[in-house]
This record gives sequence, C-alpha cells and structure tokens, in this order.
Amino acid sequence: MPGVHLTLEERKSIQFGLDSCKSKVEIAVGISKSGSTVSKEIKRYKIAKPSNFYGRGACGFCIHVRSCKDKRKGRCLRYEEFCERLQRKGVCNGCDKRYICRQTKYYYNADSAHKSYRFKLSDTRQGVNLTEQDKNFIAQILSPLLKQGQSLYQIHTNHPEIKLSVKTLYTYIESGIFKELGINNFSLRRQVSMKARKKTKPRKTPANYKQHTYDDYIKFKEDNPDIPTTEMDTLYNEPSGPYIQTFMFQNCNLMLGFLHSEKTSASMASVLDRLEEKLGKKDYSKLFSLLLTDRGSEFAIHNLFEYNKKTNKLRSNIFYCNPQKPSEKPHVETNHNYVRDIFPNAISFKGITQEELDIAMAHINSTPRKTLNGRTPYEMFKYLFGAKILDKLGVKKIEKDKVILTPQLLPLLEKRCRLSKEALIAYYKQS
Repeated sequence: MPGVHLTLEERKSIQFGLDSCKSKVEIAVGISKSGSTVSKEIKRYKIAKPSNFYGRGACGFCIHVRSCKDKRKGRCLRYEEFCERLQRKGVCNGCDKRYICRQTKYYYNADSAHKSYRFKLSDTRQGVNLTEQDKNFIAQILSPLLKQGQSLYQIHTNHPEIKLSVKTLYTYIESGIFKELGINNFSLRRQVSMKARKKTKPRKTPANYKQHTYDDYIKFKEDNPDIPTTEMDTLYNEPSGPYIQTFMFQNCNLMLGFLHSEKTSASMASVLDRLEEKLGKKDYSKLFSLLLTDRGSEFAIHNLFEYNKKTNKLRSNIFYCNPQKPSEKPHVETNHNYVRDIFPNAISFKGITQEELDIAMAHINSTPRKTLNGRTPYEMFKYLFGAKILDKLGVKKIEKDKVILTPQLLPLLEKRCRLSKEALIAYYKQS
C-alpha cells in the first residue's frame, strides 16, 4: 500500500517537531500519520549519546550530584537517574537542559534514521534466513530420506523439528543452498520429471493516451479538415514475427508495407524516420501529418512517432482508436483482405524480404476499387500527390492484366501453400 513507509521529508518534519518541543500527537497530525507511528519511529531510530562525566562513578549520573554531599549511591535515598521528559518524549531533542544534563542522552536525527531504514529495508530482503548450524541440521535429516524416495512434504510432516515450510525448503534447494551438502534439484523425485512452470510476466506500465484518444482525433479533424488521415496497423501470422507494418492513405486507398523483426514502438517509429529523410519535410507532411492507429503495444510510445529524434520537432500527430474498435480505422482493416489473399493466415512470413513485400503492395495498389470509381489506388495517389512522391516511396505500377492477388505471386509462398495444402489433404485421407 502506498504511504505506509515514512519518507525523508516526513522524518525531517518529525525531527523539526521534536526540536520545537511539539508533542507526538501534534507531529503526527502534521504529517497525516497516527501517533503510534511517530512513537515507534522515534523509539526505533533514536541514537544514544553516553554521558561524558567519567570518574564520578554511579553518582555522576544522578540529577542531584551537585547538591549531594553523601556521594554513595547504595545508601542514598535521593539518587535519581530517571528523566520524566525523556520518558515522555523518548528523546532529548528540544530539551533546554541537554547541555548540562549528566544522564545518557537520546536524539532523533532524520538523515540518520532514513539511512538506517534504507539499509534495513534492503538487508531484510537479501540472503537466506538460515544459520550454518541450522543448515547442517536440516541437511542431515533431508539427505538420507530423499535418497529413499520420500517427498519433502512427507519428510516435513514426519519431522516437526524442521521449522521451515515445505515451500521454503523447495526454494532453498532450487537456489543451491544445500548443494555443497549433496542436496540439489536431482534429489527431488518429482522435480526432475516435471516441466518448469511458466512465470507470470510483470505487468507493463499502462500507455498514456491522454490528448491522443479517438475523441481528440475527431476534434483535431474538425479544426484541421484539410489534413488527410493516414491509418497505421500491424499484420503478423506468428506472435514471434516477422511483422508487417502497414500505412493506408484514406483519400486514395494506397497502402505501404514494411517488414519488422521486432514488434516495438522503436522499430515501428524507425520507418517514419526513414520516410521523413527520404521524402523531405514538405512531402512527408503531406502524407504523415496525421496518423490514426489502434492501441497495440507497438504504437504505445507516441513521442517516438510524433517527434523527429534528431531535431525533437513535431512531425506527426498520432491518435488512437478506442479499445476493440477496429471499425474506427476501416480503410486499413478492409485493405488487409487484399494482403491476406497473397499472405494467407496459416503461412509464416519468415523468409519474405522487403523487396517481395513491395512487389505484393504494387499488385494490391494496382487493383481498381469500386470506392474510387474504378480507379486504382496508384492512379488516385498520382493524381493527388504527383509521380515524384511515388518514385521516392518506390511504389511501382503493375499492368491491369498482370495483377496477381494469390500466393502464386511469390514462389516461396506458393511452395509453402502447396505443401500446407498437401499435408492437409493427407491428414484427412488418413482420418
């Protein structure tokens, strides 16, 4: 729970309160803690400063030493080392008699207390809570019984003198604590035959979509109706990759595709770096000033997409669709059907080159669309932006009768599809 541990600033407030002769309750109210928390803090981290009145024996610590003429503690009825203020406050901070007092003094120092706290916090979380004697004692019990095939639970049940839990015993053995005594993972009968369990991955820090939501996109479009939208998405057939990053220009349906071996924001944003360098600032702003994508982890770090990493100047505005709402970027989702005609879901992208992907995109972009009144995306893009930008992007035109939208376009894919189909037919024949 947040706020359980005291911070350095709170400890300094405690020290200031003690120096100002405030009560523990007043100090606690000032830092929004309970009185018991302040009391325990002072008691735990106060520092003792022994008295320097040497040579006076026990009488040197008596508060009546100056006025006393007897000087014999054993038969002195006035001997008094007890300090009522110290008993109440716990420390001598703020006491106006601390420079003349002959008793052992106790002080609370915030820096020293925080340093001790940090050391204790780290120290208690390290190492093994087991002495060498305890380790040898436990090993003498475990070793022969494990060789007899007994489980740790069985041994633990029959030997209550082992004060560790079964889980702790497993942890110590797996960590090699008893290795030098002849006990390791191979000593555990079931441990050898069982697969290691999958460990839960730590949760990722949620992405910050503030001012980058779909509602923000709608408002941006209302304020800037002349800036065209470019939709961005990712395609893959295997979680381990490779991955195809796609860009779809809404006003002409032209699609670009880029291969990636990693599905990270840095990898995806690097494509924009290359495009900005290749196109130049003016042409880049015509095509990529406004990006719309989904909330995939590969697009989560929006700063990488929006800003030029060299100049740190804004180059694009990126917005994200609502969760589970692919319909908010319908153009790229629909156009993926053409990609799937060439790259079926069941076939791996491994071995496909960027050059082959460019060929596939050229055939897709040379396919006429009903939404464009029979024009191809290539023709529409050329009409809107000109042939020079197409040359910079490396987009080629395919003659209409030579357009291929099947895996036959790429020999490697065709071979994989054929083998996959033959294997499927053989499987059904056997069954």
